[in-house]
Amino acid sequence: MWPEKGDFVRFVVSIACATLLLAPGAWAETEEKPETRIQTVGHKEVEVKAPAKPVDKGTLQRSALADVIRGNFRSIQVNVDALNQNIVGDAANEPSIDIDPTDPNNIVVGWREFGTITNDFRQAGMAFSLDGGLTWNNDGPLDPAQFRSDPVIAADNNGDFVYYSLSTVTTTEVFLSSDKGATWSAPISSPGGDKNWMVIDQSPTSIGDGHVYLLWNSQFTCCAAGTDFARSTDGGATWGPALAMPQKPKWGTLDTNSSGQLFVVGANLAATSHLILRSSNARDSSQTPTFELAQSIDLGGNTSSGGTPNPGGLLGQVWVAADRSGTATDGNVYVLGSVNPPGSDPMDVHFIRSTDDGATWTSPIRVNDDTGNAWNWFGTMSVAPNGRIDVVWNDTRGDASGTMSELYYAYSTDAGDSWSGGVAISPAFDSTVGWPQQNKIGDYYDMVSDELGAGVIYSATFNGEQDVYYVRVGDCNANGLHDSEDVANQTSDDCNLNGVPDECEPDCNLNGIADGCDVDSGGSDDCNVNSIPDECDITAGAQDCNSDGLLDECDISLDLETGTGWSVGAPGDTATTGIWVLDDPIGTDAQPEDDHTVAGVQAFVTGQGSVGGGVGENDVDGGATTLFSPILDVSTQADPYIGYWRWYSNDAGSTPNTDVFTIDVSNDGGSNWTNVEVVGPAGPETGGGWIFSIFRVADIVAPTADVQLRFIAEDAGDGSIVEAAIDDLVIIDCLACAGTIPGETTNLLLSISSGTVADLVWSVDADAETYDVYRGNQADASDLSCFQADVVGNSTSDDGQVPGVGNALYYLVNASSCAGTGTLGQSSAGAERTAAAACP
Repeated sequence: MWPEKGDFVRFVVSIACATLLLAPGAWAETEEKPETRIQTVGHKEVEVKAPAKPVDKGTLQRSALADVIRGNFRSIQVNVDALNQNIVGDAANEPSIDIDPTDPNNIVVGWREFGTITNDFRQAGMAFSLDGGLTWNNDGPLDPAQFRSDPVIAADNNGDFVYYSLSTVTTTEVFLSSDKGATWSAPISSPGGDKNWMVIDQSPTSIGDGHVYLLWNSQFTCCAAGTDFARSTDGGATWGPALAMPQKPKWGTLDTNSSGQLFVVGANLAATSHLILRSSNARDSSQTPTFELAQSIDLGGNTSSGGTPNPGGLLGQVWVAADRSGTATDGNVYVLGSVNPPGSDPMDVHFIRSTDDGATWTSPIRVNDDTGNAWNWFGTMSVAPNGRIDVVWNDTRGDASGTMSELYYAYSTDAGDSWSGGVAISPAFDSTVGWPQQNKIGDYYDMVSDELGAGVIYSATFNGEQDVYYVRVGDCNANGLHDSEDVANQTSDDCNLNGVPDECEPDCNLNGIADGCDVDSGGSDDCNVNSIPDECDITAGAQDCNSDGLLDECDISLDLETGTGWSVGAPGDTATTGIWVLDDPIGTDAQPEDDHTVAGVQAFVTGQGSVGGGVGENDVDGGATTLFSPILDVSTQADPYIGYWRWYSNDAGSTPNTDVFTIDVSNDGGSNWTNVEVVGPAGPETGGGWIFSIFRVADIVAPTADVQLRFIAEDAGDGSIVEAAIDDLVIIDCLACAGTIPGETTNLLLSISSGTVADLVWSVDADAETYDVYRGNQADASDLSCFQADVVGNSTSDDGQVPGVGNALYYLVNASSCAGTGTLGQSSAGAERTAAAACP
């Protein structure tokens, strides 16, 4: 029985029964990982020779496989050993998947397998499942000790599988399996080259049923210059010659429609646009394939490689899928990809549709539904037999640094005209740990749809290293129906009409109403427009130092819709362009498109370009430009704080990340200055995006009636594109407190997290701002001492010091706010408990 109010918890665990997992990041590279924004650089595999002494995986440490839960979504680790254990210190990425059309429980997965992250040698990882992905059979890599990369798995209508693999930059082979992936043929030479992909025609109504089609980047071709396509008409046993398509796609995919027409999509070789190609005679084995359609298409942005979440890899490849549903949408062709759109948003998932076999296309439609400048990368698409379109992507909306991603899912039942809200289907993971001598987590994910959902294969780092996971999506409430059916049949409410059953939506304040509907109905405020009720932001740790129920970032004193009191220019300024100006910003990749004020349009920006102008048009050049705030009187406030929303970008140009943005404060009207912060020259806050910064005046200068801020943006002449912006000044007295002293913290629960680490969770106190955690060894809790202070949120983990059998630790928690601190409950004698060593 868990302890009731006022009780403390005795926690005993046997170490012999626990399995120790490495902490996240334990296998991360020690070299600095570059924080860069998107760059359209080339992509090329580099062949690595097998180590002179290949790693013996039998000698590597084992831990429990990762069985990861997010809501009703369960991600099961695939790259496990024969005993279904995780191999500590290896890595797996770039997974591909297909499902046997004759047996939906038979799933085959391939991936790039690194025996250890201490080198870059990779092999053809493979596993198969016979129970719908609940368990996996892995006998080790295909063709051991041979370098392999870019794995692709596909099945034909008979349930036979083909594994397509790169073995050098310009050499590829295929492996064939006719027994559900249990055994495979020897490698069969095939045409190909770097960034290869494959599709098998699964259309029973097509004369090309069973044909296998290959695509690769012509820049790294196996054969004659310009070749990038090949076909097999016997299931991959033999291959026709390598052919040259009339346009040159790369980083793309292929698909066939119900009649067997073949569609190929990709970025162009310069990665400045996208291409669609169609062949109507590739299905005819008596003809040499030709492509009668080859043209550019607009995805609303470029496919790119490099960027904060995946610096050394693609941010996602381009996907094409044909509707073979036999419904009114049969024959539609869809293209989707993660692209870098115009403006400050680094990456979105965009979708377009053709209803005339690829001749014309819709305008790009944005699939992801985040409201900020998140990285929405590795966008992946598949189409269900009933015509539903399923999409997953990695999403950094919860992490401004761009390194922590969650896997999201959305679907469309109207051929892509509208999309459901995004549903998080995995916990957050750090995509920048566990790199196997490569600063990336691969180049793609993969998925296959059926009537009730989709099987997704993806890479993540829940074990602190790169591993491959399988998850079923589409049934967020686990009732056996796809979410779209729950909504259409009204068996689930959908208060915000976003296609997601309300019971699957976040409800952070536990009032039984989806957070989005709370906000839309006015039941909860959302001053920062992040679709999260403000009270939940505060509970989760957002600052409200004056306890007025309004986030500090929303306590705006000057919204800059007028420039009254602001001034531009200092005696030492030498900038020739990019001079500070109050205006409605015109966005570029470096400058914001909009100001920060929710109901406003104006902000101070460093120069104003023209609509459609280049990224460097009127950026800061030639030196510094200085912006001064009005004089601010904070002399009457007990504990004044000043905050501001800032934007800074210097990570583009010929020499990125070489300049800084300086913010200073004066308390004598500008006669003397003290530094507040310097942004840059590198780091996650130098790539654009509105960021809130706040400081306590007394920590830097004495509060007076003559406080002033200055903002200096400077181009030191090294070639970087420098843009800055300022909006929404905040001036608040943080000593003022309208809060209530919290009550006694209740319902403290503990559970083993891993090995000797325990997780603690307790009930939320609505009056609490932070919590203190105490720990002792005595049953009467007389020796309690501070274990963790100022915990934000109602959970934490201990320090891994859980004792062995026969010993115990005792925990107590209390809540604090600006009004005071709650009690630690009463001892058995009835007296209020006090800590032997209180929290600071």
